[in-house]
Amino acid sequence: MDEAELNAIRSARLAELQKNSGQSTGASGSQPESQKDQMKTSMMAQILEPAARERLSRVRIVRADRAEAVEQYLIKLASTGSITRKISEDDLVEILDSLSRDEKKQTQSKIVFNRRTTVDDDDDDFFD
Repeated sequence: MDEAELNAIRSARLAELQKNSGQSTGASGSQPESQKDQMKTSMMAQILEPAARERLSRVRIVRADRAEAVEQYLIKLASTGSITRKISEDDLVEILDSLSRDEKKQTQSKIVFNRRTTVDDDDDDFFD
């Protein structure tokens, strides 16, 4: 497919989603959240390859917080212009691994034993 065809499909899909969200959430007041979700979904579609999006959706089933952290990281990279190509599934796995390593470093705790010295009563007799 051409880039123009893809853009036309994306814009048609976005218009359809906006139309559907306007009908279903007219009185609920959650329209800003749904718009954020739609924007995030469209950005992920632009950033990630289909296999990577599928992997991220499977991660979301198991660990929603980790998937959210990866999405925030990717959006941050995209907004700064650091992403020059679509992220593949292998790249996404590396991001997930690095995130996992960072979490392990933060959760590791160090236990320090401070041994107290006790004073024997027998030593006090020596000074008397």
